[in-house]
Amino acid sequence: MNKLLLFLLVLSVCFSSCEKKRYFSGENASLVFSTDTVHFDTVFTGRGTVTRELRVLNPYNSWLVINRISLAEGDNSSFRLNVDGMPGNNFGKIEIGPSDSIFIFIDAIIDPGDQDKPVLINDSIEFEIDGKLQDVNLIAWGQDINLLNAAVVETETWNEGKPYVVYNSMLVDTGQVLTINEGTRILFHRGSTMYIAGKLVVNGTVDNPVVFASDRIEQIYSDVPGQWQGLYFLNGSTGNTIQNAIVGNAVSGIHSGNLGTPDPAPDLELYNVSIYHMSVSGLSSIGSSISAENTLIAHCGYYCAFLSMGGEYSFTHCTMANRWDYATRISPSLYISDFYDYGEDRYTGELVLAGFYNSVITGPLDSEVFIGSVDDEVLNIEFNSCLVRNQDLQDYPYNNCILNQDPVFFSWNDYDFRPDTLSPLIDNASVVYAATVPEDLRGNSRIADQGPDIGAYEKQTGENAEEK
Repeated sequence: MNKLLLFLLVLSVCFSSCEKKRYFSGENASLVFSTDTVHFDTVFTGRGTVTRELRVLNPYNSWLVINRISLAEGDNSSFRLNVDGMPGNNFGKIEIGPSDSIFIFIDAIIDPGDQDKPVLINDSIEFEIDGKLQDVNLIAWGQDINLLNAAVVETETWNEGKPYVVYNSMLVDTGQVLTINEGTRILFHRGSTMYIAGKLVVNGTVDNPVVFASDRIEQIYSDVPGQWQGLYFLNGSTGNTIQNAIVGNAVSGIHSGNLGTPDPAPDLELYNVSIYHMSVSGLSSIGSSISAENTLIAHCGYYCAFLSMGGEYSFTHCTMANRWDYATRISPSLYISDFYDYGEDRYTGELVLAGFYNSVITGPLDSEVFIGSVDDEVLNIEFNSCLVRNQDLQDYPYNNCILNQDPVFFSWNDYDFRPDTLSPLIDNASVVYAATVPEDLRGNSRIADQGPDIGAYEKQTGENAEEK
């Protein structure tokens, strides 16, 4: 009986393997596509895109033969194809099984011809079955760039136009000055850093800020942290200023100071700077001197501001608002100490002053401020006319502050940290400090109404969340 079953099974397999394929025999055969247009975001000169995928489906219960798959522009196309594992621009006699599909992978290499503005690139993939043509559109924007690959920069000025794209990091050399003017975009490849041993001067404007961001400019990556390393100011660097700039999507947005050198810690002035979407910290310091006005720091994996090993700090009309979406955050928004631990070693330094004026320090933790002293001494820290989330008040002056209240922003989810109509931030800032920073992060006057608002934004009459 077992031998008979085995014989019948073998016979069945033989008949099955000898069965001929049945091909679609009707007229006007049509393929089904996963999309009618494949879109690419901006493609930089000489750099490939993220590969896009197109699925091509045979909707029939029989085999279908595609006589030709090719790019309409042929060898002149800026796009490249891979059809079921085979690279090329022209393919003949591709078979698809009944109700089955094939995948086509597309990428692009574009030369936009030394132009500052992005250039639109079009092509299409053509499919021919028995003389009938179908096509899928390909659309991309090409952008010429200024490429810096492990570059050491001397004194020079960068201006708006072609973006600067950094691969394998870059260094502003000792004694040199890099000036970056309004509207300039500096984009960093994964893992890259801008090191500043000399001086960095950023001259953005309210309407045309300088942007430091990832080179992954597709919309899906717009709020993804950790895509590059950040701006790193080395000891010995002095006279740094950043005005009207955006720093986004890095590990640590701006870091100042380092160990193992006798050179003095850096100094840095920030004015109208937005720092957000950081996997570790927005602003970090090892013994530096930092002055910040109208500075927003938000959406950081650990700290909005990490101020260690002493230093000297002043924050006026700043907003530190931290809610982390990717995991449970246990680190406070604001960390201040007169020491820095590295491995088993502890380094200490004098905290000359850490002053916070008309500023917001908030988030979902019970206490969003940590203060640590190597000798458990009271450090020179003051909070004046601030909104602070901190139930562990310790022995520090909170003068005219609003404690542990909801700031009532327009929207945490949309990273919109303007005060909403019922916000306690409205009209509760000190006029004295507001007079030193009379315009807010958007250039609106904060001294023209009944009173200035706490934080980086001044509430405007009649505005809503959609009006930014």
